[in-house]
Amino acid sequence: MRTRIMTLLLAAGLLASCSETNQEVEDTGDVQEIASEDTALMYEDMAARERLTADGLEVKDMGEPFWTGIDVNAPVVTSPLITDTDVEIRRGQGYDLYTMDERVLFDLDKAQLRAGADDKLRSVAESINEVSPSGPIRIYGHTDSLASAAYNEQLAAERANTVKDWLANNTDIDPARMTIHAVGEEQPRATNETARGRQLNRRVAIAVATGDEAQATPAQQP
Repeated sequence: MRTRIMTLLLAAGLLASCSETNQEVEDTGDVQEIASEDTALMYEDMAARERLTADGLEVKDMGEPFWTGIDVNAPVVTSPLITDTDVEIRRGQGYDLYTMDERVLFDLDKAQLRAGADDKLRSVAESINEVSPSGPIRIYGHTDSLASAAYNEQLAAERANTVKDWLANNTDIDPARMTIHAVGEEQPRATNETARGRQLNRRVAIAVATGDEAQATPAQQP
């Protein structure tokens, strides 16, 4: 029942939407297919959050107030492992935040990684493991506001999942450490009234909890 409701809600939103490239949906069958795929991604991430055990370690659950309290305007810092100016690093109380705008990772309106994105994500993974070897990680997907809110949330979820999957498959970051949050258009960094502002709003941000209390501990034996 829950899956059916989510699918119908996504379908309704997508029928009313148009993408940044004016891609049209042919019929409700197309919408149902897209909605089903997105719902599957959503439940896959929920299952990962419930699994919170990796390599014999119990990943700490920081709680939603921690993640919603991430300050995107925290002070900018540098890392010796990241020399690429396309990756912005900010440091707050108990977390580091790595932000890359859309051009770094994706083509407009796409959720497939661009050529060259691998090196940037690999350097971010190395920096994350240095500052927080086992702390939980949250990947945020952000968009501009050109399309409908439902479409933007879907695109944000797909992009965040693409980054999560790449990190899980190409680095030693355990997928049990990672969750996603499809922010969509809700947290703009700049105005959506200009091309430059919209470009700044289309981004992926990766937050990692860095405090000692965030590090994993040996899992309890049943």
